[in-house]
Amino acid sequence: MTQPFTPPSYRNAPDVTWSTADLCDNCMDDPAWGLRVLPPVFRSYGGRPWYFGQVVAVPSPGADGALSLAGLLAEPGLGRVLAVDALGHAAHAVLGDRMAAMGVQNGWSGVLLNGYARDTQALVRMPLGIHALGTLPNRPRDMPRAVAGTRVQLQGVDIRTGDWLYADTDGVVLLSRRHTDGPARPRD
Repeated sequence: MTQPFTPPSYRNAPDVTWSTADLCDNCMDDPAWGLRVLPPVFRSYGGRPWYFGQVVAVPSPGADGALSLAGLLAEPGLGRVLAVDALGHAAHAVLGDRMAAMGVQNGWSGVLLNGYARDTQALVRMPLGIHALGTLPNRPRDMPRAVAGTRVQLQGVDIRTGDWLYADTDGVVLLSRRHTDGPARPRD
């Protein structure tokens, strides 16, 4: 007789037991969490639809949303998430397989892109969370280097470097501190 399967317990691993729905339920009545829910315009294109990490905000360096993320993705990611404002510009994609591979290689958890991705057949096989507005096959002719900033506004939602982003199949939410942290601390 075979033993019944008992799933592993995650009671002592709170970073793997969250869902965006649970985070919303747990944080909605306490403004100290700084809960923000992004509108449902972002689609998942990466191989990790469930991901989280501390945010690095990336504003667009130009008026057309064109940028290169290569410099940032070449840095150690340390499990963080880039929140990139490509201004929602629908003339070109700003993230493809080569830049995403740099993110995987350097330990980034994900990329939230207020813009468009390409090479989606490759992206879906990479262990990287990627949310974007859609896909386009072309890239910008000129791609100025993106640099980290202090904040961006994506689809009307303010996002600051240091916030925590959580994404799963239900959507994308932000908190002003990690969901496993204790009582709120005042922020600037």
